[in-house]
Amino acid sequence: MPSSPGGDYLETEVLTAPPQKLQLMLIEGVIRRAERARLHWKAGENNRASEALIRGQQIVTELIGGLNREANPELVKRIAAVYLFAFRGLLDASVGQDEEKLDEAIRVLEVERQTWRRVCRELGNSEPADTAAGSFSVEA
Repeated sequence: MPSSPGGDYLETEVLTAPPQKLQLMLIEGVIRRAERARLHWKAGENNRASEALIRGQQIVTELIGGLNREANPELVKRIAAVYLFAFRGLLDASVGQDEEKLDEAIRVLEVERQTWRRVCRELGNSEPADTAAGSFSVEA
């Protein structure tokens, strides 16, 4: 199957991105899927909303799995707690079609997004971040 120009761009961006940019891309992917779920709910497409939230949960699982537990155990514990809160919010939102839970998860993820945007800006997207973030696998 031929790839799309957008897909080629994303693949190139992922393959060439430093770790802090990959972290940001993952967080943005979760937020996109959460917002997509909201739109599906409004359209009465509950199955599609559930699929979007499940994919968001999978990405959060990647974020948790990518934490470098040896870098700074106390910091990693706090970051993991943030991601677990977001995961639970997405899960609860999915189970109960609860926009309030969805909003809570998105709010936490938006703070993370702003943090990682700052990290990317400060590092100029060219140096690996010296953080608790580890290696990641990114899927569209």
